[in-house]
Amino acid sequence: MVLTLLPIQAHAVENGDDATGNGFVVPILIDRGNSQRTTCSGALIAPSIVVTAAHCLIDVNGLVTRNVYVGIAGSALSSITSEDKISTVQTTSTFKNTPVVDEDDLAFLTLGKPQTLRSPVVIASEKQLTAFRSSKVSLTAFGYGAYGDTSTEVVTTPKSLEGNFSNFNSIVANSAYMTSTKASSCKGDSGAPVLNITATQVTIVGIITGGSGSIKCSKKSADGTSLTLFVLIGRYASLAFSAAIDVMDSQSEKISSERETISFLIEKLDNAKLSNSQVQSQLDEANAAIAELNKKLPQVITCVKGKVTKKVTAVNPKCPAGYKKK
Repeated sequence: MVLTLLPIQAHAVENGDDATGNGFVVPILIDRGNSQRTTCSGALIAPSIVVTAAHCLIDVNGLVTRNVYVGIAGSALSSITSEDKISTVQTTSTFKNTPVVDEDDLAFLTLGKPQTLRSPVVIASEKQLTAFRSSKVSLTAFGYGAYGDTSTEVVTTPKSLEGNFSNFNSIVANSAYMTSTKASSCKGDSGAPVLNITATQVTIVGIITGGSGSIKCSKKSADGTSLTLFVLIGRYASLAFSAAIDVMDSQSEKISSERETISFLIEKLDNAKLSNSQVQSQLDEANAAIAELNKKLPQVITCVKGKVTKKVTAVNPKCPAGYKKK
C-alpha cells in the first residue's frame, strides 16, 4: 500500500462526533506573518504544556514561530484572544520542514496561562505501545479539523474520531497509524491527541501529523478504512522534560517577580512607618512646647476649707494655709 502524506496541515475529522468541551484537545491559532493565519489542534498533557505538530508552527519564512495562541481545551476556535499567546516552543533539532510529513514532527508549547487538566494523562511507554499495536487497541482522536472533503461549514469546535491501533508499518520513523471505518482525519487535525481511554486511565499514544491525502480529508483505502498517521510522543521524553523545565523557569521568574514586588511593598511600608514616626515625634515636640507655654500662663485653681471655697489665680497657684485644692 502506498501512502501519500499531507503537507503542512494533516486532515481532520470527517463524519466525526461532536466533542465540544473535551478536556484533552485545545484549539491553536498560528500567526504566520504577512496577514496569514492557520489553525491546528493540540493535546493538553499538563496544565501548562501542550504538544502539537511542529509543521503547524512554520511561518512564511519557513521558521518555527512563537506567535502561537492556544485556546481553552474543548472551546471554540473563535474564543482565542491575544492574551492566549504561548510562552515558549520546544522542537527537536532534527525536525525538517518538508512538503510532506516527516519524522520528529512535534512541538511542545508552554502556555502563558495554565489551564485546568480535568483528568490525569499518562504518556504511553514503549511497552504499552508494543502491547497496543499487537492487540490493535481502540483509539480515539479529538481535533478541530474540517467537517468533510467539500464541506464549507466553518470549523469551530472539536470532533472525535474512533479507530484502532494499526499493525501496518509506518514509513515515518517514530510514528504509527490509526485505522478507522467510521471517520477520517481532515485538514486542521494536525496536533490532535490520539488517546486510549479506559474506565481507569487516559493514555496519550500520539498526536496526528498526517494521512492519506484527498482534498480536505483522508481518503479511504481499498479495504474501506482510513489511515491516520500519528507521532509517538512517548519517544520524546527529553523534549517533554525540556518543556517542563521551561514551565519551572517561568514559575521561578514569576516567584522572583512576586518576591521583588513584596520587597518593594515592605520597603514602602517601612518608609511609611518611618514617616509616621517622624510625624509622631513632631507631634510630641509640639505637645511638649504647648505644655511649657501652658506653665507660663496664669492658672486658676479652687481651694476649699470646710464649706468655704476660694479660687486662686496665678502662674503657679497655691492654696492658702488651711485650704486644700479641690
